[in-house]
Amino acid sequence: MLEFFKKLEKSHVFKDWKKENKNYFLYSCFSIIDKKEEFWQFDYYSKKLNKITSFKVSENIEIFPEDDIFSDGKNTINKLDLKDLKIEFNEISEKLRKKHKDVVKEIIILQNSDGLIWNISLLTSTMNLINVKACASTGKILEEKSESVLNFGKN
Repeated sequence: MLEFFKKLEKSHVFKDWKKENKNYFLYSCFSIIDKKEEFWQFDYYSKKLNKITSFKVSENIEIFPEDDIFSDGKNTINKLDLKDLKIEFNEISEKLRKKHKDVVKEIIILQNSDGLIWNISLLTSTMNLINVKACASTGKILEEKSESVLNFGKN
């Protein structure tokens, strides 16, 4: 993930945008890992404007237009400082894939909610959705829940 972030920071697209948008800060990193293209999306937030701007980094860098933030108002949006990142997603993914051998897709979010947290959703070939929260500083699994996708909407 960090290599994608460095690519973003070095790009003219980002540098030009940042000159005009100094009040935005990084608050989230997102990716979906499957057999298709690898990408990371970096989300920036302006508290003053209550808006987000996102950058998708893969072979190319794509900027998404400024948009309203999707929020229930209950959670604060915290700045994400990647200098605090000690455990890359790949290290946690390896542990999880040893335990769950039938993973077909990984949905990953890195956020700062009382510390740097990897929020990982694993979709298995048996249609289970496993949600894992892991500390991005220590790699410790903080929470792990599993539910069949077939049960969604039944409650």
